[in-house]
Amino acid sequence: MKAYEQAIEAINRMDDPSELRDLFDAIRLRQTFIGNKTIRQLMVGDTVSYQGRNGYTKGRVHKINRKYVVVDTPNGKWRVPATMLTKEEAYA
Repeated sequence: MKAYEQAIEAINRMDDPSELRDLFDAIRLRQTFIGNKTIRQLMVGDTVSYQGRNGYTKGRVHKINRKYVVVDTPNGKWRVPATMLTKEEAYA
């Protein structure tokens, strides 16, 4: 059984609302950590990809903000949460 399946089962067994709030806080903290880690790894000009409303999109980093990254794509510039971005490897 995968870790996320075990987590879902544990969530389904929770009866106390305070347990769910604590879990929600832990998830939000982990998302923030992952976003900050992604932002530290990015530089303007890097190629990134993300799964958005219009499907898989690839573009270049135009600007890096605290939580969001402005990505220049063929369809224009998009403000994307750092947690959604995947850095693409540069080909020499």
